[in-house]
Amino acid sequence: DDRHANEGAARPSATGSEAPGASGAGAAPVSALPEAFVGTWQGAATERTGLPHGTVTAVFTEGAKGEDVVRLTHRLDVLGTSVVCESVGRLVSGTATELKIRERADPGKTDGALCTGGDADLDFTLNGDGTLRYRSHEEAAGTPKGTLTRSGR
Repeated sequence: DDRHANEGAARPSATGSEAPGASGAGAAPVSALPEAFVGTWQGAATERTGLPHGTVTAVFTEGAKGEDVVRLTHRLDVLGTSVVCESVGRLVSGTATELKIRERADPGKTDGALCTGGDADLDFTLNGDGTLRYRSHEEAAGTPKGTLTRSGR
């Protein structure tokens, strides 16, 4: 009876690994930025509290793992004031559909004290509908996330 219990326990984990939209090809590690990400993406971001975090623009360019592959601009308009924070992201790891990026402030291109200035880990995931899911793990910025659409090549 124990043998059958173990077999049953193995089945859910096997089917659980086949999540909708997951494919063997998409899970293979990449050594350079996949072509599908190259271009300009833009969209609204919200903080973990649900408050707006402005507009995020991500411009991806070709590059290898360990190189800078994205320039980000965060623009927030509040009470007639516009804050623009710019950063650069290095490709840490990825697959054909998911990227792990290490972001750092772009020196001389931020609005000083109003931008966090720290390094942060970012996740970018291509969705089946052609949009790009963005998620920042930066606590000081409210861990913003959003869905970006391609606005240019």
